[in-house]
Amino acid sequence: MKKYYLTIAALMIAVLLGSLSCSAAAPSELKPCTVELGYVTNEWAGEEVIAANVYLTVKNPNPVPVTLDAIDYNIVVSKTEVALKTLVPKLIIPASGSVSLSNVSIIDYSASLATQKIYIGQGKDYVTAHVMAATLWKLLGGKEPQLWAYPAIQVYSKLKGGPTVDDVKAGKADMAAVVTLYATLRGTVDAVQGALDKAWAASPAGPCVYEVSGKATISYGSLIKETDFNLTYERKD
Repeated sequence: MKKYYLTIAALMIAVLLGSLSCSAAAPSELKPCTVELGYVTNEWAGEEVIAANVYLTVKNPNPVPVTLDAIDYNIVVSKTEVALKTLVPKLIIPASGSVSLSNVSIIDYSASLATQKIYIGQGKDYVTAHVMAATLWKLLGGKEPQLWAYPAIQVYSKLKGGPTVDDVKAGKADMAAVVTLYATLRGTVDAVQGALDKAWAASPAGPCVYEVSGKATISYGSLIKETDFNLTYERKD
């Protein structure tokens, strides 16, 4: 029985010493984490929207596990910010270990790149802004937009305001007005889409170089450490 109690006591002392040893190993200051950019790829790429997936790895150089409290970054291509992301993952990174994050950012051709960045941001007219944005859109991997079909170009609204097909077939329409309307609409389509087609044909499809820069925050108890990062990735496909 005495041997039994002695064994338990020895185990308790060992656990206590181990606990004290861990406490003694706790850092007084955190080393900054390391952020690596694995890739940026398109999960979806259409005429209006691109879903760009950014894959990051965060490494913990500390001898204790830390919490990845936050990570935020922006994505810049050809000196233009195309997306930004703010994450609060609250992930535990093991001591001397790492975690990986994969997150999608939505990039919008008309609402963001053309309208916000160029039409409003640079004060260009609506059509010019969309033509200018086409070069970056193609580089990002998007499909060529059909600019003539945009409501702002007013092709559909003018068609609805003109004579109907039934009126033309029945001979009730003013043919001079029909010809004028057709010429106006065809001229509009050729002008806006023609300009975009030329810009699109002259623009390279790649490679696309992404600059992903931001800040990662880790913590351990009351200790907090922020790390700035500026990374690049070249997508060739």
